Amino acid sequence: MRAGTNGVVTADATANDARGERTFGAALTEHLGALQAKDAERFGATLGEDVVVVDGAGAMKRGRDVVLRSHAEWFASSDPWTFEYEVVLVREMRDAALALIDVTYRHRPELEPARFLLSLVFARDANGEWKFVYDQNTPHRG
Repeated sequence: MRAGTNGVVTADATANDARGERTFGAALTEHLGALQAKDAERFGATLGEDVVVVDGAGAMKRGRDVVLRSHAEWFASSDPWTFEYEVVLVREMRDAALALIDVTYRHRPELEPARFLLSLVFARDANGEWKFVYDQNTPHRG
């Protein structure tokens, strides 16, 4: 494993490249990059069909269309929000992977940042591509 851009830990790509597969690290980097770029099309390409997102208040959104629509609305917001992160933990198995992300979110530059832990789960789809399938936001307590 090696540290990538913005602290993303990626697996050595040689094993996956031999089979023509994108690594989990590349999929995670693309997903987080789409969030930071506020790019709904890129973000949508990372989603699994049965994706579930649980926000910090415990509200749940389920399904690709619902999650994509809510993120597209957030991305289109006129507020100049920022999403900075550090990858704390990565666990990759053959067909599933988990990333624990420490996030600092600012809704507006003059406001205090919100801190939360973001647990992201990815799974390989029928084509062997890594897709984002679960998101749990937990307010940071320390």
